[in-house]
Amino acid sequence: MNRDTADAIYVKSHTARDLLQSAGLFRTDKLVVWEYVSNSLEYVDPGTAPIVRVMLDSKKKRITIADNGRGMDTEGLKNFFFMHAENLDRKQNRPGRGRFGTGKSAAFGIANLLRLTSVRNGQRTKVQLTRADLEAANSADPVKVRTLEPPVPTDEPNGTLVEIEEVNLRSLDSAGVIRYIERHLARWPRNVTVFVNNHECEFVEPPVALERRFKPENGIWAKLGDIELTIKVAKEVLDEELRGVSIFSKGVWYETTLAGSEGREMAQYLFGEIDVPALDDDKSPISPFDVSRSMRLNSNNELVQVILSFVGEKLEEVRRELAKKEKERRASEEARRLANQASEIALLINEDFDAFRQKLARVKAKAAGAVDSGPATQDAGSSDEDLIFGDKLPANVVGPIGDPGQGDGARKGGVEPSNLRPQVTPGPEDAPTVGEPAGGVGPQKKSRGGFQVRFQNMGEDSHRAKYVRDERTIYINLDHPQLTAARGTLPVEDISFRRLAYEVAFAEYAIALASELAARDEYLDPSDPIVDIRETLNRLARRASALYAG
Repeated sequence: MNRDTADAIYVKSHTARDLLQSAGLFRTDKLVVWEYVSNSLEYVDPGTAPIVRVMLDSKKKRITIADNGRGMDTEGLKNFFFMHAENLDRKQNRPGRGRFGTGKSAAFGIANLLRLTSVRNGQRTKVQLTRADLEAANSADPVKVRTLEPPVPTDEPNGTLVEIEEVNLRSLDSAGVIRYIERHLARWPRNVTVFVNNHECEFVEPPVALERRFKPENGIWAKLGDIELTIKVAKEVLDEELRGVSIFSKGVWYETTLAGSEGREMAQYLFGEIDVPALDDDKSPISPFDVSRSMRLNSNNELVQVILSFVGEKLEEVRRELAKKEKERRASEEARRLANQASEIALLINEDFDAFRQKLARVKAKAAGAVDSGPATQDAGSSDEDLIFGDKLPANVVGPIGDPGQGDGARKGGVEPSNLRPQVTPGPEDAPTVGEPAGGVGPQKKSRGGFQVRFQNMGEDSHRAKYVRDERTIYINLDHPQLTAARGTLPVEDISFRRLAYEVAFAEYAIALASELAARDEYLDPSDPIVDIRETLNRLARRASALYAG
Protein backbone atom coordinates (compact mmCIF):
# COMPACT_ATOMS: atom_id res chain seq x y z
CA MET A 1 0.00 0.00 0.00
CA ASN A 2 1.54 3.30 -1.02
CA ARG A 3 1.65 6.25 1.36
CA ASP A 4 -0.94 8.29 -0.52
CA THR A 5 -3.50 5.52 -0.15
CA ALA A 6 -2.65 4.88 3.52
CA ASP A 7 -3.02 8.56 4.41
CA ALA A 8 -6.19 9.13 2.42
CA ILE A 9 -9.17 10.57 4.31
CA TYR A 10 -12.68 9.39 3.45
CA VAL A 11 -16.16 10.53 4.36
CA LYS A 12 -17.89 7.74 6.27
CA SER A 13 -21.19 7.27 8.07
CA HIS A 14 -22.37 5.14 10.98
CA THR A 15 -25.29 3.48 9.21
CA ALA A 16 -27.39 2.67 12.28
CA ARG A 17 -26.94 6.09 13.87
CA ASP A 18 -27.64 7.74 10.53
CA LEU A 19 -30.93 5.90 10.21
CA LEU A 20 -32.03 6.62 13.80
CA GLN A 21 -31.14 10.30 13.45
CA SER A 22 -33.17 10.49 10.25
CA ALA A 23 -36.02 8.75 12.07
CA GLY A 24 -36.05 11.59 14.56
CA LEU A 25 -37.53 13.81 11.84
CA PHE A 26 -40.74 11.76 12.01
CA ARG A 27 -42.05 12.63 15.47
CA THR A 28 -45.78 12.01 15.07
CA ASP A 29 -48.07 9.27 13.85
CA LYS A 30 -49.36 11.64 11.14
CA LEU A 31 -45.91 12.09 9.58
CA VAL A 32 -45.07 8.41 9.79
CA VAL A 33 -48.34 7.14 8.32
CA TRP A 34 -48.31 9.65 5.47
CA GLU A 35 -44.72 8.75 4.59
CA TYR A 36 -45.73 5.17 3.82
CA VAL A 37 -49.14 6.06 2.39
CA SER A 38 -47.57 8.49 -0.07
CA ASN A 39 -45.16 5.76 -1.22
CA SER A 40 -48.13 3.45 -1.73
CA LEU A 41 -49.93 6.05 -3.82
CA GLU A 42 -46.90 7.02 -5.88
CA TYR A 43 -45.31 3.70 -6.76
CA VAL A 44 -47.98 1.76 -8.68
CA ASP A 45 -48.09 -0.20 -11.90
CA PRO A 46 -49.36 1.65 -15.00
CA GLY A 47 -53.15 1.66 -15.17
CA THR A 48 -53.60 0.82 -11.48
CA ALA A 49 -55.84 3.02 -9.32
CA PRO A 50 -54.07 3.14 -5.93
CA ILE A 51 -55.96 1.79 -2.91
CA VAL A 52 -54.40 2.03 0.55
CA ARG A 53 -55.81 0.69 3.81
CA VAL A 54 -54.45 2.03 7.10
CA MET A 55 -55.26 0.41 10.43
CA LEU A 56 -54.42 2.18 13.69
CA ASP A 57 -54.63 0.08 16.86
CA SER A 58 -53.85 2.07 20.00
CA LYS A 59 -54.36 -0.88 22.33
CA LYS A 60 -51.91 -3.11 20.50
CA LYS A 61 -49.58 -0.17 19.71
CA ARG A 62 -49.64 -1.17 16.07
CA ILE A 63 -50.02 0.45 12.64
CA THR A 64 -50.47 -1.33 9.32
CA ILE A 65 -50.52 0.13 5.81
CA ALA A 66 -51.57 -2.22 2.99
CA ASP A 67 -51.58 -1.22 -0.68
CA ASN A 68 -52.01 -2.49 -4.23
CA GLY A 69 -48.83 -0.79 -5.44
CA ARG A 70 -46.20 -2.30 -7.67
CA GLY A 71 -44.51 -4.07 -4.77
CA MET A 72 -40.81 -4.83 -4.35
CA ASP A 73 -38.65 -7.80 -5.18
CA THR A 74 -35.27 -8.42 -3.53
CA GLU A 75 -33.55 -5.70 -5.54
CA GLY A 76 -36.37 -3.28 -4.79
CA LEU A 77 -36.09 -3.98 -1.06
CA LYS A 78 -32.34 -3.45 -1.20
CA ASN A 79 -32.88 -0.02 -2.71
CA PHE A 80 -35.63 0.73 -0.16
CA PHE A 81 -33.22 0.17 2.73
CA PHE A 82 -30.37 2.07 1.03
CA MET A 83 -30.08 5.28 3.09
CA HIS A 84 -29.94 8.42 0.93
CA ALA A 85 -29.95 6.41 -2.28
CA GLU A 86 -30.93 8.29 -5.43
CA ASN A 87 -34.65 7.94 -6.04
CA LEU A 88 -35.02 5.61 -9.04
CA ASP A 89 -38.19 7.28 -10.35
CA ARG A 90 -36.64 10.74 -10.11
CA LYS A 91 -33.55 9.37 -11.88
CA GLN A 92 -35.87 8.34 -14.72
CA ASN A 93 -37.39 11.86 -14.89
CA ARG A 94 -40.54 10.93 -12.98
CA PRO A 95 -40.70 13.65 -10.27
CA GLY A 96 -42.35 12.89 -6.96
CA ARG A 97 -41.93 13.26 -3.20
CA GLY A 98 -38.91 10.98 -3.00
CA ARG A 99 -35.77 13.10 -2.84
CA PHE A 100 -33.46 12.38 0.11
CA GLY A 101 -34.02 8.69 0.84
CA THR A 102 -34.97 9.22 4.49
CA GLY A 103 -38.47 7.75 4.35
CA LYS A 104 -37.53 4.18 5.18
CA SER A 105 -36.49 5.34 8.65
CA ALA A 106 -39.88 6.90 9.45
CA ALA A 107 -41.24 4.01 11.54
CA PHE A 108 -38.42 4.31 14.06
CA GLY A 109 -39.44 7.88 14.82
CA ILE A 110 -42.29 6.47 16.92
CA ALA A 111 -41.85 2.67 17.10
CA ASN A 112 -39.39 -0.18 17.59
CA LEU A 113 -40.21 -2.59 14.76
CA LEU A 114 -40.75 -2.34 11.01
CA ARG A 115 -41.87 -5.36 8.98
CA LEU A 116 -42.45 -5.39 5.22
CA THR A 117 -44.26 -8.06 3.23
CA SER A 118 -44.08 -7.28 -0.47
CA VAL A 119 -45.31 -9.07 -3.60
CA ARG A 120 -43.79 -8.34 -7.00
CA ASN A 121 -44.42 -10.35 -10.17
CA GLY A 122 -45.56 -13.53 -8.43
CA GLN A 123 -42.84 -13.50 -5.73
CA ARG A 124 -43.51 -12.67 -2.06
CA THR A 125 -40.77 -11.54 0.34
CA LYS A 126 -40.97 -10.67 4.03
CA VAL A 127 -38.28 -8.73 5.91
CA GLN A 128 -37.94 -7.07 9.31
CA LEU A 129 -35.80 -4.46 11.03
CA THR A 130 -35.90 -3.52 14.72
CA ARG A 131 -34.59 -0.70 16.83
CA ALA A 132 -32.65 -3.29 18.85
CA ASP A 133 -30.80 -4.32 15.68
CA LEU A 134 -29.90 -0.70 15.00
CA GLU A 135 -28.81 0.09 18.55
CA ALA A 136 -26.65 -3.05 18.63
CA ALA A 137 -24.64 -1.89 15.63
CA ASN A 138 -21.42 -0.19 16.67
CA SER A 139 -19.58 0.51 13.45
CA ALA A 140 -19.96 1.97 9.99
CA ASP A 141 -20.76 -1.50 8.66
CA PRO A 142 -24.19 -2.01 7.03
CA VAL A 143 -26.99 -3.19 9.33
CA LYS A 144 -28.45 -6.47 8.15
CA VAL A 145 -32.21 -6.55 7.57
CA ARG A 146 -33.65 -9.87 8.70
CA THR A 147 -35.28 -11.98 6.02
CA LEU A 148 -38.32 -13.66 7.56
CA GLU A 149 -39.46 -15.19 4.29
CA PRO A 150 -37.22 -15.50 1.21
CA PRO A 151 -38.85 -14.95 -2.18
CA VAL A 152 -41.56 -17.59 -2.61
CA PRO A 153 -44.05 -18.09 -5.46
CA THR A 154 -47.52 -16.66 -4.86
CA ASP A 155 -50.65 -15.88 -6.81
CA GLU A 156 -51.25 -12.74 -4.75
CA PRO A 157 -51.40 -9.45 -6.68
CA ASN A 158 -48.60 -6.90 -6.45
CA GLY A 159 -48.60 -4.83 -3.29
CA THR A 160 -46.90 -4.17 0.03
CA LEU A 161 -47.94 -4.57 3.66
CA VAL A 162 -46.12 -2.29 6.12
CA GLU A 163 -46.37 -3.31 9.78
CA ILE A 164 -45.18 -0.90 12.46
CA GLU A 165 -45.23 -2.41 15.95
CA GLU A 166 -44.28 -1.49 19.51
CA VAL A 167 -45.37 2.11 18.97
CA ASN A 168 -44.01 4.33 21.74
CA LEU A 169 -46.78 6.94 21.63
CA ARG A 170 -49.36 7.00 24.42
CA SER A 171 -52.16 6.72 21.86
CA LEU A 172 -52.69 6.98 18.12
CA ASP A 173 -54.52 10.05 16.85
CA SER A 174 -56.76 8.56 14.15
CA ALA A 175 -58.69 11.82 13.64
CA GLY A 176 -55.44 13.76 13.22
CA VAL A 177 -54.07 11.17 10.80
CA ILE A 178 -57.26 11.38 8.74
CA ARG A 179 -57.14 15.17 8.56
CA TYR A 180 -53.46 15.11 7.60
CA ILE A 181 -54.00 12.58 4.82
CA GLU A 182 -57.06 14.40 3.50
CA ARG A 183 -55.12 17.66 3.38
CA HIS A 184 -52.45 16.02 1.22
CA LEU A 185 -55.01 14.33 -1.02
CA ALA A 186 -56.36 17.75 -1.99
CA ARG A 187 -53.75 18.01 -4.72
CA TRP A 188 -52.86 14.38 -5.40
CA PRO A 189 -52.68 14.05 -9.19
CA ARG A 190 -54.41 10.67 -9.51
CA ASN A 191 -57.70 9.06 -8.61
CA VAL A 192 -56.74 7.43 -5.31
CA THR A 193 -58.53 5.79 -2.39
CA VAL A 194 -57.26 5.79 1.19
CA PHE A 195 -59.03 4.21 4.16
CA VAL A 196 -58.06 4.87 7.77
CA ASN A 197 -59.75 2.22 9.89
CA ASN A 198 -63.34 2.45 8.58
CA HIS A 199 -63.13 6.01 7.25
CA GLU A 200 -62.58 6.79 3.58
CA CYS A 201 -60.38 9.87 3.33
CA GLU A 202 -61.69 12.63 1.14
CA PHE A 203 -60.72 16.28 1.11
CA VAL A 204 -63.68 18.67 1.09
CA GLU A 205 -62.77 22.26 0.32
CA PRO A 206 -64.22 24.81 2.75
CA PRO A 207 -67.13 26.93 1.41
CA VAL A 208 -65.66 29.86 -0.54
CA ALA A 209 -67.00 33.41 -0.34
CA LEU A 210 -64.45 35.04 -2.65
CA GLU A 211 -61.62 34.01 -4.96
CA ARG A 212 -58.79 36.13 -6.33
CA ARG A 213 -56.10 35.17 -8.86
CA PHE A 214 -52.72 36.84 -9.34
CA LYS A 215 -49.95 36.58 -11.95
CA PRO A 216 -46.38 37.65 -11.17
CA GLU A 217 -45.16 40.77 -12.88
CA ASN A 218 -41.86 42.13 -14.25
CA GLY A 219 -38.78 40.65 -12.56
CA ILE A 220 -40.83 38.25 -10.43
CA TRP A 221 -42.25 36.63 -13.58
CA ALA A 222 -38.71 36.02 -14.85
CA LYS A 223 -37.87 34.08 -11.67
CA LEU A 224 -41.11 32.20 -11.03
CA GLY A 225 -42.23 31.62 -14.61
CA ASP A 226 -45.77 31.70 -16.00
CA ILE A 227 -47.54 30.66 -12.82
CA GLU A 228 -50.71 31.74 -11.03
CA LEU A 229 -51.47 32.36 -7.36
CA THR A 230 -55.01 31.62 -6.19
CA ILE A 231 -56.22 33.13 -2.91
CA LYS A 232 -59.62 32.13 -1.55
CA VAL A 233 -61.68 33.56 1.29
CA ALA A 234 -63.59 30.98 3.30
CA LYS A 235 -67.08 31.65 4.60
CA GLU A 236 -66.08 30.40 8.04
CA VAL A 237 -62.99 30.47 10.20
CA LEU A 238 -60.61 27.80 8.93
CA ASP A 239 -59.02 25.15 11.08
CA GLU A 240 -55.43 26.14 11.70
CA GLU A 241 -53.94 23.51 9.37
CA LEU A 242 -56.02 24.81 6.45
CA ARG A 243 -55.00 28.46 6.71
CA GLY A 244 -52.57 29.89 4.21
CA VAL A 245 -51.38 29.36 0.65
CA SER A 246 -50.14 25.87 -0.20
CA ILE A 247 -46.92 25.95 -2.22
CA PHE A 248 -46.51 23.12 -4.73
CA SER A 249 -43.92 22.21 -7.31
CA LYS A 250 -45.01 19.87 -10.09
CA GLY A 251 -47.92 18.75 -7.97
CA VAL A 252 -45.88 17.97 -4.83
CA TRP A 253 -46.92 19.93 -1.72
CA TYR A 254 -44.04 21.50 0.24
CA GLU A 255 -45.45 24.20 2.50
CA THR A 256 -48.57 26.09 3.53
CA THR A 257 -47.96 29.62 4.76
CA LEU A 258 -49.62 32.93 5.59
CA ALA A 259 -46.27 34.55 4.77
CA GLY A 260 -46.30 37.17 7.52
CA SER A 261 -50.07 37.58 7.97
CA GLU A 262 -50.22 35.14 10.87
CA GLY A 263 -52.36 36.41 13.74
CA ARG A 264 -53.65 39.43 11.83
CA GLU A 265 -57.32 40.26 11.51
CA MET A 266 -59.22 38.08 9.00
CA ALA A 267 -56.14 36.00 8.15
CA GLN A 268 -57.93 32.96 9.59
CA TYR A 269 -60.24 33.00 6.55
CA LEU A 270 -57.52 32.90 3.88
CA PHE A 271 -56.32 29.87 1.94
CA GLY A 272 -55.15 29.11 -1.57
CA GLU A 273 -52.41 27.57 -3.68
CA ILE A 274 -49.53 28.19 -6.06
CA ASP A 275 -47.54 25.69 -8.13
CA VAL A 276 -43.98 26.74 -9.01
CA PRO A 277 -42.25 24.12 -11.23
CA ALA A 278 -39.00 26.09 -11.00
CA LEU A 279 -38.65 24.94 -7.37
CA ASP A 280 -38.16 21.33 -8.39
CA ASP A 281 -35.60 22.35 -10.99
CA ASP A 282 -33.65 24.69 -8.69
CA LYS A 283 -29.93 23.82 -8.49
CA SER A 284 -28.81 26.59 -6.13
CA PRO A 285 -26.02 25.86 -3.64
CA ILE A 286 -28.63 26.52 -0.93
CA SER A 287 -31.38 24.01 -1.64
CA PRO A 288 -35.03 25.11 -1.39
CA PHE A 289 -35.77 21.82 0.41
CA ASP A 290 -34.49 20.13 3.55
CA VAL A 291 -34.24 16.45 4.43
CA SER A 292 -37.14 16.53 6.88
CA ARG A 293 -40.86 16.30 6.23
CA SER A 294 -41.38 19.52 8.17
CA MET A 295 -43.61 20.98 5.43
CA ARG A 296 -41.36 24.03 5.34
CA LEU A 297 -39.22 25.35 2.50
CA ASN A 298 -35.77 26.75 3.15
CA SER A 299 -36.23 30.52 3.50
CA ASN A 300 -32.50 31.04 2.86
CA ASN A 301 -32.98 29.94 -0.74
CA GLU A 302 -33.31 32.87 -3.13
CA LEU A 303 -36.19 31.40 -5.13
CA VAL A 304 -38.11 30.58 -1.94
CA GLN A 305 -37.64 34.16 -0.79
CA VAL A 306 -39.17 35.43 -4.04
CA ILE A 307 -42.14 33.07 -3.69
CA LEU A 308 -42.80 34.03 -0.08
CA SER A 309 -42.52 37.73 -0.91
CA PHE A 310 -45.00 37.42 -3.78
CA VAL A 311 -47.44 35.30 -1.76
CA GLY A 312 -47.12 37.54 1.31
CA GLU A 313 -47.79 40.72 -0.65
CA LYS A 314 -50.96 39.36 -2.27
CA LEU A 315 -52.25 37.74 0.93
CA GLU A 316 -51.86 41.05 2.73
CA GLU A 317 -53.68 42.84 -0.08
CA VAL A 318 -56.70 40.53 0.22
CA ARG A 319 -56.58 40.54 4.03
CA ARG A 320 -56.72 44.33 4.21
CA GLU A 321 -59.75 44.38 1.92
CA LEU A 322 -61.50 41.88 4.19
CA ALA A 323 -60.55 43.76 7.36
CA LYS A 324 -62.01 46.97 5.92
CA LYS A 325 -65.28 45.25 5.05
CA GLU A 326 -65.42 43.57 8.46
CA LYS A 327 -64.97 46.92 10.18
CA GLU A 328 -67.89 48.31 8.18
CA ARG A 329 -70.03 45.29 9.04
CA ARG A 330 -69.32 45.60 12.75
CA ALA A 331 -70.38 49.23 12.68
CA SER A 332 -73.92 48.34 11.64
CA GLU A 333 -76.69 48.50 14.22
CA GLU A 334 -77.66 44.86 13.76
CA ALA A 335 -74.05 43.74 14.28
CA ARG A 336 -74.02 45.61 17.57
CA ARG A 337 -77.21 43.94 18.72
CA LEU A 338 -75.87 40.50 17.74
CA ALA A 339 -72.62 41.23 19.58
CA ASN A 340 -74.59 42.06 22.70
CA GLN A 341 -76.44 38.76 22.46
CA ALA A 342 -73.16 36.92 21.91
CA SER A 343 -71.74 38.53 25.05
CA GLU A 344 -74.77 37.42 27.07
CA ILE A 345 -74.39 33.85 25.84
CA ALA A 346 -70.64 33.91 26.53
CA LEU A 347 -71.28 35.14 30.06
CA LEU A 348 -73.44 32.10 30.87
CA ILE A 349 -70.97 29.74 29.24
CA ASN A 350 -68.01 31.20 31.13
CA GLU A 351 -69.86 31.05 34.43
CA ASP A 352 -70.38 27.36 33.77
CA PHE A 353 -66.77 26.95 32.64
CA ASP A 354 -65.38 28.49 35.82
CA ALA A 355 -67.67 26.37 38.00
CA PHE A 356 -66.75 23.24 36.07
CA ARG A 357 -63.02 23.96 36.31
CA GLN A 358 -63.24 24.48 40.06
CA LYS A 359 -65.20 21.25 40.47
CA LEU A 360 -62.61 19.36 38.41
CA ALA A 361 -59.78 20.80 40.52
CA ARG A 362 -61.51 19.68 43.75
CA VAL A 363 -62.08 16.18 42.38
CA LYS A 364 -58.41 15.89 41.40
CA ALA A 365 -57.32 17.15 44.82
CA LYS A 366 -59.46 14.58 46.61
CA ALA A 367 -58.30 11.79 44.30
CA ALA A 368 -54.72 12.69 45.17
CA GLY A 369 -55.48 12.55 48.90
CA ALA A 370 -55.54 16.31 49.48
CA VAL A 371 -57.94 18.00 51.88
CA ASP A 372 -60.47 20.23 50.13
CA SER A 373 -60.61 22.95 52.74
CA GLY A 374 -59.99 25.92 50.48
CA PRO A 375 -62.40 28.56 49.29
CA ALA A 376 -65.18 27.74 46.87
CA THR A 377 -63.59 30.03 44.26
CA GLN A 378 -60.07 30.32 42.92
CA ASP A 379 -57.98 33.35 42.23
CA ALA A 380 -57.27 33.89 38.59
CA GLY A 381 -54.38 31.84 37.38
CA SER A 382 -54.01 29.85 40.59
CA SER A 383 -53.64 26.55 38.75
CA ASP A 384 -50.14 25.39 37.86
CA GLU A 385 -51.38 24.89 34.32
CA ASP A 386 -52.61 28.48 33.90
CA LEU A 387 -50.07 30.40 31.81
CA ILE A 388 -50.03 33.71 30.02
CA PHE A 389 -47.76 34.88 27.21
CA GLY A 390 -44.31 35.75 28.54
CA ASP A 391 -40.67 34.67 28.57
CA LYS A 392 -40.15 32.42 31.61
CA LEU A 393 -41.58 28.94 30.95
CA PRO A 394 -41.72 26.52 27.99
CA ALA A 395 -45.11 26.77 26.33
CA ASN A 396 -47.00 26.22 23.09
CA VAL A 397 -48.88 29.08 21.43
CA VAL A 398 -52.43 27.81 20.81
CA GLY A 399 -53.87 31.01 19.46
CA PRO A 400 -52.82 34.50 18.39
CA ILE A 401 -55.75 36.09 20.24
CA GLY A 402 -55.89 36.23 24.04
CA ASP A 403 -58.94 35.33 26.10
CA PRO A 404 -61.44 38.03 27.06
CA GLY A 405 -60.92 39.71 30.40
CA GLN A 406 -63.53 40.51 33.02
CA GLY A 407 -67.12 40.61 31.82
CA ASP A 408 -67.33 40.10 28.08
CA GLY A 409 -63.89 41.56 27.33
CA ALA A 410 -65.34 44.35 25.22
CA ARG A 411 -63.33 47.46 24.53
CA LYS A 412 -64.63 50.62 26.16
CA GLY A 413 -67.36 51.94 23.90
CA GLY A 414 -67.05 48.98 21.51
CA VAL A 415 -68.61 45.59 20.94
CA GLU A 416 -65.66 43.33 20.09
CA PRO A 417 -63.35 41.53 22.60
CA SER A 418 -59.92 43.03 23.09
CA ASN A 419 -57.15 41.59 20.90
CA LEU A 420 -54.86 40.44 23.73
CA ARG A 421 -51.52 38.70 23.74
CA PRO A 422 -51.31 35.14 22.34
CA GLN A 423 -52.94 32.32 24.29
CA VAL A 424 -50.49 29.66 25.53
CA THR A 425 -50.57 26.28 27.25
CA PRO A 426 -47.77 24.40 29.07
CA GLY A 427 -45.29 22.80 26.68
CA PRO A 428 -42.46 20.23 26.82
CA GLU A 429 -38.98 21.15 28.00
CA ASP A 430 -37.78 21.83 24.48
CA ALA A 431 -40.67 24.19 23.68
CA PRO A 432 -39.87 27.92 23.32
CA THR A 433 -40.00 29.97 26.53
CA VAL A 434 -43.07 32.02 25.65
CA GLY A 435 -45.12 31.51 28.83
CA GLU A 436 -45.19 32.64 32.44
CA PRO A 437 -47.43 31.83 35.41
CA ALA A 438 -50.82 33.51 35.24
CA GLY A 439 -50.99 33.92 39.00
CA GLY A 440 -52.15 37.04 40.71
CA VAL A 441 -54.20 38.01 43.74
CA GLY A 442 -56.39 40.85 44.89
CA PRO A 443 -57.25 43.63 42.48
CA GLN A 444 -54.36 42.73 40.15
CA LYS A 445 -55.70 39.30 39.19
CA LYS A 446 -54.86 38.19 35.69
CA SER A 447 -57.53 36.78 33.42
CA ARG A 448 -57.92 33.03 33.53
CA GLY A 449 -59.64 33.24 30.21
CA GLY A 450 -62.83 31.73 28.87
CA PHE A 451 -64.91 31.23 25.76
CA GLN A 452 -66.04 33.84 23.25
CA VAL A 453 -69.20 33.67 21.14
CA ARG A 454 -69.63 35.37 17.78
CA PHE A 455 -72.33 35.42 15.12
CA GLN A 456 -70.99 34.97 11.60
CA ASN A 457 -72.34 34.47 8.07
CA MET A 458 -70.72 31.13 7.23
CA GLY A 459 -72.87 29.87 4.34
CA GLU A 460 -76.00 27.71 4.38
CA ASP A 461 -74.01 24.53 3.73
CA SER A 462 -71.85 24.98 6.84
CA HIS A 463 -72.73 23.63 10.28
CA ARG A 464 -74.92 25.55 12.73
CA ALA A 465 -71.88 26.43 14.76
CA LYS A 466 -68.15 25.90 14.86
CA TYR A 467 -65.70 25.89 17.74
CA VAL A 468 -62.26 27.27 16.88
CA ARG A 469 -59.94 25.92 19.51
CA ASP A 470 -56.96 28.21 19.01
CA GLU A 471 -59.25 31.23 19.53
CA ARG A 472 -61.48 29.46 22.08
CA THR A 473 -64.39 30.97 20.14
CA ILE A 474 -67.81 29.55 19.23
CA TYR A 475 -69.07 30.89 15.89
CA ILE A 476 -72.85 30.71 15.31
CA ASN A 477 -73.76 30.45 11.64
CA LEU A 478 -76.42 33.03 10.74
CA ASP A 479 -76.81 31.44 7.29
CA HIS A 480 -77.81 27.99 8.55
CA PRO A 481 -81.39 27.20 7.41
CA GLN A 482 -82.57 26.59 10.98
CA LEU A 483 -81.31 29.94 12.27
CA THR A 484 -82.52 31.73 9.14
CA ALA A 485 -86.01 30.30 9.62
CA ALA A 486 -86.06 31.20 13.33
CA ARG A 487 -84.93 34.72 12.57
CA GLY A 488 -87.27 35.41 9.67
CA THR A 489 -87.91 39.12 9.22
CA LEU A 490 -88.07 39.81 12.95
CA PRO A 491 -85.36 41.66 14.91
CA VAL A 492 -82.54 39.61 16.40
CA GLU A 493 -83.98 40.20 19.87
CA ASP A 494 -87.00 38.04 18.98
CA ILE A 495 -87.35 35.35 21.65
CA SER A 496 -87.53 32.43 19.16
CA PHE A 497 -84.23 33.41 17.60
CA ARG A 498 -82.60 34.07 20.97
CA ARG A 499 -83.66 30.67 22.34
CA LEU A 500 -82.26 28.87 19.31
CA ALA A 501 -79.01 30.86 19.40
CA TYR A 502 -78.49 29.93 23.03
CA GLU A 503 -79.20 26.25 22.38
CA VAL A 504 -76.84 26.15 19.40
CA ALA A 505 -74.04 27.80 21.39
CA PHE A 506 -74.63 25.55 24.40
CA ALA A 507 -74.45 22.39 22.28
CA GLU A 508 -71.22 23.51 20.62
CA TYR A 509 -69.73 24.47 23.99
CA ALA A 510 -70.61 21.09 25.50
CA ILE A 511 -68.84 19.30 22.66
CA ALA A 512 -65.91 21.74 22.82
CA LEU A 513 -65.49 21.20 26.55
CA ALA A 514 -65.44 17.44 26.09
CA SER A 515 -62.93 17.81 23.24
CA GLU A 516 -60.64 19.95 25.42
CA LEU A 517 -60.73 17.31 28.16
CA ALA A 518 -60.10 14.52 25.66
CA ALA A 519 -57.07 16.41 24.31
CA ARG A 520 -55.67 16.43 27.85
CA ASP A 521 -56.27 12.64 28.23
CA GLU A 522 -58.84 13.18 30.99
CA TYR A 523 -61.06 10.32 29.77
CA LEU A 524 -60.46 6.64 30.42
CA ASP A 525 -63.74 5.19 29.12
CA PRO A 526 -65.22 5.93 25.65
CA SER A 527 -68.58 6.77 27.27
CA ASP A 528 -67.13 9.49 29.53
CA PRO A 529 -67.39 12.32 26.95
CA ILE A 530 -71.05 11.43 26.32
CA VAL A 531 -71.80 11.70 30.03
CA ASP A 532 -69.99 15.04 30.24
CA ILE A 533 -71.82 16.47 27.23
CA ARG A 534 -75.19 15.46 28.69
CA GLU A 535 -74.35 16.98 32.08
CA THR A 536 -73.04 20.21 30.52
CA LEU A 537 -76.21 20.67 28.47
CA ASN A 538 -78.33 20.09 31.57
CA ARG A 539 -76.38 22.66 33.61
CA LEU A 540 -76.67 25.31 30.91
CA ALA A 541 -80.37 24.61 30.32
CA ARG A 542 -80.95 25.38 33.99
CA ARG A 543 -78.92 28.58 33.79
CA ALA A 544 -80.89 29.78 30.77
CA SER A 545 -84.34 28.68 32.01
CA ALA A 546 -85.45 32.33 32.28
CA LEU A 547 -85.56 32.46 28.46
CA TYR A 548 -88.53 30.11 28.53
CA ALA A 549 -90.52 31.83 31.28
CA GLY A 550 -93.86 33.32 30.33
